[in-house]
Amino acid sequence: MRTYLLGMEAARRDGVTDIDSESLCLAALFHDCGTAPLYNGPARFEIEGADAAARFLRAYGWAPARIDPIWEAIALHTTPEIPERRGMIARYVRIGVQIEFGSAGLRQSFAEAIEAAENKYPRQYVEEVLQGLVIDQALARPQKALQPSWAADLVRHHRPGRQGINPGF
Repeated sequence: MRTYLLGMEAARRDGVTDIDSESLCLAALFHDCGTAPLYNGPARFEIEGADAAARFLRAYGWAPARIDPIWEAIALHTTPEIPERRGMIARYVRIGVQIEFGSAGLRQSFAEAIEAAENKYPRQYVEEVLQGLVIDQALARPQKALQPSWAADLVRHHRPGRQGINPGF
């Protein structure tokens, strides 16, 4: 939900008034679901999450034209520069992720929105939990962390037993 709220705030600041907020919300909600055991298939977690979202939406009668931007946003959310050029849903999911986990300067420029989102939906060690899930999947199935990818960066910096946030995060 934080990714959705931060993505919506970025869209608002950009003057976007015609974003499909329902699609943005669903893409944000599903963007890391590929790390869940239920969706831990052979592909990268981003693709597994995108496929899970597409299956969910098809089961509820969504048209392929509405599903595709959600799939793309989820599949590309860890990829620099591409999602920002693939439509509003991919752009603002990526920006929401960047605001949540990005540079100090970016986080400072969205400080009030981040505080509001975190007050409503606390972080609860999300970095450590998420990195652990991605690394565990990649160690079990190395094809899930091919270079170049965020998962590969996490695995490259992984040191068993080291506490805290992985430098690849």
